[in-house]
Amino acid sequence: MRVWDLHPGYLSRQNLLGQHAEIHALYSVITGRKKGYAAHPETLRWQDCPGRLRRIHDLTVLEMILRGFNHASPCGKEHDINFAPDRAAAREQSPGYVDTPVEQIAILDQKNREKGRRGRIPLPKNGYEYWAHHKYSVMARGYNYYKDIQAYLKTVENCSLQETGALIDMITVVMEKPVTSPALANVVDHLWGYFKREASGPERELYLSRQPEDLPVLIRHIHSLAVKYNRVYLLHSTIFADFTDLS
Repeated sequence: MRVWDLHPGYLSRQNLLGQHAEIHALYSVITGRKKGYAAHPETLRWQDCPGRLRRIHDLTVLEMILRGFNHASPCGKEHDINFAPDRAAAREQSPGYVDTPVEQIAILDQKNREKGRRGRIPLPKNGYEYWAHHKYSVMARGYNYYKDIQAYLKTVENCSLQETGALIDMITVVMEKPVTSPALANVVDHLWGYFKREASGPERELYLSRQPEDLPVLIRHIHSLAVKYNRVYLLHSTIFADFTDLS
């Protein structure tokens, strides 16, 4: 049993579906509906963090939908009084790690090599690649966070995966913050720059006629453009399965 502390975009099809099933199993245990695995390290670390676990579930579902899977099993019901339903409450606690994110990347890489699997986003070989995958998600929380991490990277001489724990921690902290409409609008403008010269008339019109409430739709639209125009760099971004609410 494992819930990965990595964006679900890194998970293979099998690991993605497996994580979804295991999150539901964990919820059944920590809410008292089932007793199995009550002493498992993965259960124990999420025991007091059901709100955060539900957010991982929802992001896993977004990744599943992005890859074409259907979903009909929401996680967390109103009568489950142990749940922390809002993200602000969920961010107050940290579940800790069984394995650090750097260790999890190595574990997942070994599993993928053994079974010939891969995720939507390739596993990073160094901190710069990890940052490239998350940079637009960070920007969607605030351009100041983006600039802070860019400035930090300029001070790093060697950003090998084994030495990138501090960078991953910085990104993880920012990823727990809410996505805001102004920041997401900035991201949409940045992403649109990859297509503005070759987009068709209808594609351009959808972008130009946007309203603040249309931003999540535009993110999905830009993903479809990335597929159509084969923008591999963008297709490896976490932003397309990143947020479940918008401030």
